[in-house]
Amino acid sequence: MRNINKYNWEFCRYSYSFPFLDTKGIVVVDDDRVGPLYEHTFPPSLAPSLSFIGIPRKIIGFPFFESQAKWIAQILSGKRMLPSWDDMMQSIKEFYHSRDVAGIPRHNTHDIANSEYCDKYADYIGLPHLEEWRKELCRSALRNSEINLETYRDSYVEDEEMLQVAYNSPHFTQFGHEDFTS
Repeated sequence: MRNINKYNWEFCRYSYSFPFLDTKGIVVVDDDRVGPLYEHTFPPSLAPSLSFIGIPRKIIGFPFFESQAKWIAQILSGKRMLPSWDDMMQSIKEFYHSRDVAGIPRHNTHDIANSEYCDKYADYIGLPHLEEWRKELCRSALRNSEINLETYRDSYVEDEEMLQVAYNSPHFTQFGHEDFTS
């Protein structure tokens, strides 16, 4: 999104396209719905030999994508199994139906905006759930972006306590200027 003038905004969104991938119509992109994909990752008819990482939007990206990669590795190595084709397709149909009933347009199929979904995904592969500080900082960023989209990244005064928890987490690396100068 970029500011055109004080009163006009241009909205942009991701658009999925896989011109290099020929699945003979098994996986299609229809109004930005990539599918059918079980849990936004595996096309049932081509799983596990074909999988997708990074399709979901509006989630806590890198930890989620890491979970996807680990789940795929576990499936490919035989440490975990996917459900049957019928069960995966039923899950996909139920997911699509729930989105339709909720009035979510097809082009927003992969807009998850739900940290609990990330936790559910972690359960698939035996990873810990997302840290509460990470969830809260993301929720705070979303709230702040609704107030002022141009400056929401610049001020975390109300999140100072949560930032301190994040800084002390073993999953947080903070580099200073001195780390890049030699």
